[in-house]
Amino acid sequence: MTKIGAQLFQRSAGFIFGMSMLTLGANLVWIAYNSVLLPTLIEDLKFRNPGFVVGIAGFFGMLLATVASIWAGIATDHSTHRLGKRTPAILLGAIVSFPMIVLPTLVLSPAMNDPLLRYALPIVLLSFCGMQFFTNIAAGAWYPLLADLFPERQRGTASGVQGFLSLAGAAIGILLVTFLNQNRLTGLALWLIAGVFALTAIQSAWVIRGKDKPVQSKDQVGLWTALGRMFKVRTRVAVFFWVVLAVLLAFIGINSLQLFARFALEVYFPQIDPDAAFRTLGGLNLLMTMLSAVGSGILSDRIGRRTLILGGMIFCAITSILMGLTDNYSAFLLLAALRSVATGPLIAIVPALASDLAPKEEAGQYMAYNNLSTALSGSLASLVFGLILFHLDRTSFEHLFFVSGLFFLAGSMIFAFKVTPAILTQSLSPSPIPTLPEESADPWSKENPGQ
Repeated sequence: MTKIGAQLFQRSAGFIFGMSMLTLGANLVWIAYNSVLLPTLIEDLKFRNPGFVVGIAGFFGMLLATVASIWAGIATDHSTHRLGKRTPAILLGAIVSFPMIVLPTLVLSPAMNDPLLRYALPIVLLSFCGMQFFTNIAAGAWYPLLADLFPERQRGTASGVQGFLSLAGAAIGILLVTFLNQNRLTGLALWLIAGVFALTAIQSAWVIRGKDKPVQSKDQVGLWTALGRMFKVRTRVAVFFWVVLAVLLAFIGINSLQLFARFALEVYFPQIDPDAAFRTLGGLNLLMTMLSAVGSGILSDRIGRRTLILGGMIFCAITSILMGLTDNYSAFLLLAALRSVATGPLIAIVPALASDLAPKEEAGQYMAYNNLSTALSGSLASLVFGLILFHLDRTSFEHLFFVSGLFFLAGSMIFAFKVTPAILTQSLSPSPIPTLPEESADPWSKENPGQ
């Protein structure tokens, strides 16, 4: 390596882990509340069709999450706040989400249970929707940092680390929160996830201080202006939106069990305690996805992103359909683990590819669109699979797995024919590498990571 190459600006490992901690807290909250606590709270209210109620609640809550994420990305693109472009919104989400998450403890407390019992459902729904909105205000402001603060050749590694931390948060949500839930400590679980999210978001804001620079222009936007600009861009990168659509469909498949895994295990394997089975399934899935995310994130910086993403979609389709056909618990776990390996590239590499394609001056808005692939997919999956599971029986779950596989296949077809190597080569034009004041610009031309 030449002297110029050695001086190429890169972020340290400590910075990558520190600024990425928000993903741990956010995914702890989302997996714990969506997959464990919301189904438990709704089931405890003794509804006849808990799967349907959970699906409808998930649809509206995650729809709010989508709006919040996009709005935060657009608004922070124009922020001139002295703390930085993204930091104020991250802190706002960290602080306000705390009381929203712990709100259901009001109806879990024996001392206050009687007078508030009639309001239990509205309180749970307000908490869930408020959690989705404010955690995604923070996350929507945080996502563009991958494009803001990292050179292109390091984004795959940074995205892999972020994928690792997000899965670590999800693992804590599954293993610890299901244990607390199994022992009827739901209130403690709510306090735990609220506290962890607040602390990790504040940690990320602290690490990026001084590097998250405010916009110098006077082009500030207010709430309504930002909402009006949600689907207007100054620089149109067509292939970016094909990526978002393909990954949106794939993530609908991934999220097919997000709210319903506990119910599925009760139906498929009634002889096994559902909390213990969910903890085993979730822990295995997250371990395999975590290893796959880190490995594929690093590998994508060397061999490219497209092949890994496309292969992951196709393999997810096959394993999803087979999961619905088995009645053997060990085979079910094996297929779920294999599907988790295939989802690793989608979780780790897609944000890196999106940040490669996003125009620098509209990174927040574009990365908010990328977040549609997770936030909106969760909302649509809740509605689609909630309707499929109006009756919680074996046939309904077989339909769920089959439809999930179709979503993966649809996403892979769009990605294969609309996100071609030639189009990526044309769209991934060189962009400036962020540097500190004392650093000089890098004269090297970069390799194309998108093929």
